[in-house]
Amino acid sequence: MPSRRKPISFDTTIRNPERIPQFISILSKFENQIIDDEVALKLEGEIIRYKIFEPTKETLGTYVQEYHDKFDFIADDQSKSAPNRVLLYYNEWVDSNPGEMDIEKIVYLLKNTITAHKDRGWNGGWESRIHTQFNFLNELGLVRVIKGEKIKISDNGKLMIKAYEKGYSIEDGFDETYEQSAFLNAFCKYQINNPYRKNTISVNFFPLVLNVIKYLDEKYNYKGITRQEITFIISWGNNDYRTLAELIYQFRQEFKFEASNEAVYEHAMNLMDDSTPNDILMPATKSFIESKKKDYKFDKLIVETPDEVIRKLRLTMLISLRGAGTFIDINSNEKNKIDHILNNYSMNINFSNEDDYFDYMGTIDEELNFKQEAEESEEEKSIKEKAIEDWAKEKDWEFYKEEIKNVFKNGKNGTQNEVLKYIKSTVRLEFLVAVIIKKALPKLKVMANYKADDQGIPFKTAPGGNSKNIGVDIDVYEGNIHALLEPTIATSKSFQCEHEITSIRNHLICSANSDINDEKDYKEWFALFLAPFIHREVGNQVAVEKGVSGVDIYPWSCDDFVEFSQNAKSIKDYKQIRDYVKIQKMPNMD
Repeated sequence: MPSRRKPISFDTTIRNPERIPQFISILSKFENQIIDDEVALKLEGEIIRYKIFEPTKETLGTYVQEYHDKFDFIADDQSKSAPNRVLLYYNEWVDSNPGEMDIEKIVYLLKNTITAHKDRGWNGGWESRIHTQFNFLNELGLVRVIKGEKIKISDNGKLMIKAYEKGYSIEDGFDETYEQSAFLNAFCKYQINNPYRKNTISVNFFPLVLNVIKYLDEKYNYKGITRQEITFIISWGNNDYRTLAELIYQFRQEFKFEASNEAVYEHAMNLMDDSTPNDILMPATKSFIESKKKDYKFDKLIVETPDEVIRKLRLTMLISLRGAGTFIDINSNEKNKIDHILNNYSMNINFSNEDDYFDYMGTIDEELNFKQEAEESEEEKSIKEKAIEDWAKEKDWEFYKEEIKNVFKNGKNGTQNEVLKYIKSTVRLEFLVAVIIKKALPKLKVMANYKADDQGIPFKTAPGGNSKNIGVDIDVYEGNIHALLEPTIATSKSFQCEHEITSIRNHLICSANSDINDEKDYKEWFALFLAPFIHREVGNQVAVEKGVSGVDIYPWSCDDFVEFSQNAKSIKDYKQIRDYVKIQKMPNMD
């Protein structure tokens, strides 16, 4: 298929960024194996077995004897018992913990069910899912997954999964610094003209975005670009950021901030029409729009791709959100990294094959790596505090009741807030909990330990414990009380009891000892443990920790926490063992 002029777009198969290292972590088991039919099914089976990808009953749980539509498929098991066996194995998988089920049973399911999907070069059905799941990761140079060739993971791909094992983050001292460094290394080099894309344009995408923003700021004092203006960038065909920035300037001068999406679409379409001047602000001809509207779809240019651009570039930690999410701008906290990117990665390179591209993309530029133990400045801490305070004042309780539920939903069912939707669920929960406690108790000093941009909007969760950091998610102070807030999205009983509670115990003991050693005036320490659902066994576990270590831990479900916070008068009000975690005892022990 010949290359053709297309707008810039990003693959949305792995929409949630936290899933990317999960997929690579599973892939690492197969590194250097040639990906034939057998390996492909086993790889997809492992991804499903560890529940990184969870198919529906309609696909994984429904036996299909044969299929002859998009591709030809004959079930491996043609016996009469096959439908019942498929359903049995599917239900067993649904009820199992990640990685618990026998891989051979999962492979059996893949050989006797289908997903109606076919990618070029791959067998139709489940095998084609491999291409769908890993092709964008090929583009980022994190992996090389090509049918019939050896599976490779680049140095940068290995950096991304340094804190992962069997598809999940390590439990002790987890820090997202590795994967954030890997994302930045990948996106600063990423070119639209790469061997995995059929496009005629030569664009270094992230440097182009940074150059446009920097140019507009330096020449016109524009603090960032709008979502609508991102549409012009994804419609641009080269690295000439000055001409593009001037067009964006002219558009803003003409339309202010009142341009309709239709006007944006018409002017962006002209940038892709090679028969008209692209350096003059003008709408595309009606004939061009009519001939290309199916290729250059309105929703894709105006909504979907700009949304995905923001989502992907936030992974680099170099992009800030301003104006309630209306603008994206350069994160001034990372000026040195931005200058390094613009000085080293703004020139386009032509790659003749996938191997050369993989070698280039997969190397690690140490200048772009984030430091695990980097200390925050007092200014950065102050900005985070102000953001928490502002959000606490600006939003009502109904908003937070809804958003605390949305943390645990995805896609169209999740948050539609123009800021929160670009914050991954783990750190979004930390942010919301910090804001909610501040809203409940405005005089409380709230110190959230997540990494944030220069507007105080979070990028990543609080780092795990290290030589310079205890690892607490949120510290709050009231009088002589130092309390810890420790939210998690984890719902596994074993994880809550065996990992979370023990970690919180360590955080409490270390915090108390640190306060005493520093001769601070705090006399009371306790922690609130928050999760979407608290297992009853957690109640017994906190009782054990109280008896053995003397620590006070109070578990709260997130929705209960928000509801209760509306009437709280002091942080001490939260020192309660709720009914859903009452200690379980033998009869007649009270």
